[in-house]
Amino acid sequence: MPVMEIPVSCFSLEHTMLSGQPPYFLMNYNNGRAEFLVGSAAVFLEQIQNSLRLEWSGESDEEVRKVVEYRFRLKDDMKLIYKKIIKDEFMLNAVRELYGLRLTLSEPWETLACFICSTNNNLKNIKCIVENLSCMFGEKVTVDGRVFHRFPTADVISKADLKMLKKCKLGFRAAYLKNAAKVCLEKVDLTGIAEMSYAEGRMELMRIKGVGEKIADCVMLFAYGKLEAFPIDVWVRRTMQRVYFKERKPTDSQIRSFAMEYWDGYAGYAQQYVYQYGRKTTF
Repeated sequence: MPVMEIPVSCFSLEHTMLSGQPPYFLMNYNNGRAEFLVGSAAVFLEQIQNSLRLEWSGESDEEVRKVVEYRFRLKDDMKLIYKKIIKDEFMLNAVRELYGLRLTLSEPWETLACFICSTNNNLKNIKCIVENLSCMFGEKVTVDGRVFHRFPTADVISKADLKMLKKCKLGFRAAYLKNAAKVCLEKVDLTGIAEMSYAEGRMELMRIKGVGEKIADCVMLFAYGKLEAFPIDVWVRRTMQRVYFKERKPTDSQIRSFAMEYWDGYAGYAQQYVYQYGRKTTF
């Protein structure tokens, strides 16, 4: 099995994988080792100090490296990003605690589906749902005797029986996911959104039933890399209220406007630290 090492700095695979981004749901991650498919190849990734060690089978080394660099945003200038987002003591402490946490990029349909599954849910349950969907509806890939399952395509989900979807522990989300798959095949072009502005793409996604501001912002950030996006869930709302609004109760629109202005151009990166550090911190 080929082996490659990619030098990295300001990067933590552990912090990144455990921060509730799509790779946490879509990849296997145990004992510091991530496992996922690139084309027909199985890739095994672990961090050894300032190096990412990759093992894989199937694809060319250049393709594997390209995908890893893209999905984990290894070319982001983290020194510049930290300079832009560390504007107060809270964020300084967040970066110290989570140093090396990066945003990730995932395929748009998979990202959208993950966050539809996240509605009124927790990370453990979301991961369980995604794994169930992959096992029940995804393409089976066997590599060196090991079985992997791809996440099912929108076409497969659009044709799936609703009762079978509910067996994946989706509950009320099953109907939303099935509808989203149909809409993405017929009305909303996920590929075309990549060429839109943040505001345009966000509005296009919100044409899908069950996709509100939070899910749309998540997709714009984690699938399209729009760093002005600032997804707001209960943890972000609570942390922003306590740290930046001094216990006042701002609307999500007010929080979003503040974040986009305060972390000009890098609100998405700031959001991931607000979210993860806010979950870990007792106020």
